[in-house]
Amino acid sequence: MDRSTELRRLAITLHKQPADLAYLDHLDAAGLKNLRQRFQNRLIDEFGHVFEKMAGAGKLAPDALSAMLCKKVFGPAITANMSYFTPVEQAVKLCKHFDANFMADVAREQLPDRAEKMLNDLPVSLMKDVTRLMAEHGDFHLMGAFTDFLPEEKMRVLMEEVKDPADNLRISSFAQRKDRIASLAISLPDAKLSVFIRAAFEADELTREIVLITCEMNEKDQTRMAKLTDSLDASFRKRGLDTAKAMGMDNRLKAYAAA
Repeated sequence: MDRSTELRRLAITLHKQPADLAYLDHLDAAGLKNLRQRFQNRLIDEFGHVFEKMAGAGKLAPDALSAMLCKKVFGPAITANMSYFTPVEQAVKLCKHFDANFMADVAREQLPDRAEKMLNDLPVSLMKDVTRLMAEHGDFHLMGAFTDFLPEEKMRVLMEEVKDPADNLRISSFAQRKDRIASLAISLPDAKLSVFIRAAFEADELTREIVLITCEMNEKDQTRMAKLTDSLDASFRKRGLDTAKAMGMDNRLKAYAAA
């Protein structure tokens, strides 16, 4: 786990800046994640039985009526909390009655680790407009968190809905599963992967992210990354290696350095 990623996720959850959480320096990434999850789950832990009853009552009403109640009465926050207790088949039917704006509002209230089964089963066609809206709104921290739980084939499709390569990297910067991001990256053709590499080195805050992603690649793929990077700008790879050294991760980029 990357501690910086987890610290930024916790800071956003608490409506703070990472620098404001210096008193948590003694916690590693796992400790920060545990603290964040305990904070995020406090409402569910206390009122889960209520949300479960509300979700159960929805089974007795027609889907169109249940969807209307969600939009007009419960709102996105309560709907999100009810979703954890709603059978996935019913949730999919309800989503077909929601517009993309309401679905995006619900997604902003959801905890990805509790919504994993829904993410697995929800048709990707219903997720495309939501992905575009959240990217336009700058919800990168939420999208990155969802990325950790999305099936890879859905990630591949939804990545195409985020038109700015830098925004894709911003989303990645809030995901812990860098290995999954690396898998997506190496599946791209050279021309498209080069666009992402350039975006990473043209924004200083994203250089660290491309380093983390490359660290998850094997020797062959690191060599490919190095050659593509050199073809863009000879200074990019040195900057990447300097960043890796500052992070204490240069030992994981031996093939990248040697290419």
